[in-house]
Amino acid sequence: MADRVSASITIGGEVTPEQFDALTDMIAWNDLRTEWDGRVFARDQIIEGQPLALHAHEVPWGMFDDIEQYCCNHHIAYVRWSGGCPGSFGPERIVYDGNAGPLNYDVDEDDHVVLHAHTIEQLGSMRAIRSYLKAADIMVPPLVISD
Repeated sequence: MADRVSASITIGGEVTPEQFDALTDMIAWNDLRTEWDGRVFARDQIIEGQPLALHAHEVPWGMFDDIEQYCCNHHIAYVRWSGGCPGSFGPERIVYDGNAGPLNYDVDEDDHVVLHAHTIEQLGSMRAIRSYLKAADIMVPPLVISD
């Protein structure tokens, strides 16, 4: 049986109507909602000029494999957070800007990036640390459905 945790994903960028239909099917299959414990996702919940933020509890391994892979295949930006499961895996943030990545960051349960001594040593300078933290904190663009 899979370890299950709470997780969220924010998706944004320009998508075709066909891509949005595919994402909508995956959103329904994953039982995602625009609010924690809110109503089931419906297209009318999209807010113009905003990325699409979705949430779920009891997510196997804290991942939305189908949605994340689809976004990577179609260069659609996303950020995913998942809580940790003690003894199995820690909380993480996955960042994909539509071009580079996805990149994985260790975070705490409140989604703050955690830097371990080994990571700091590898980065080697405050400039590199700031760059690393900046890359972890991308602003997902608004979700735009266009022809």
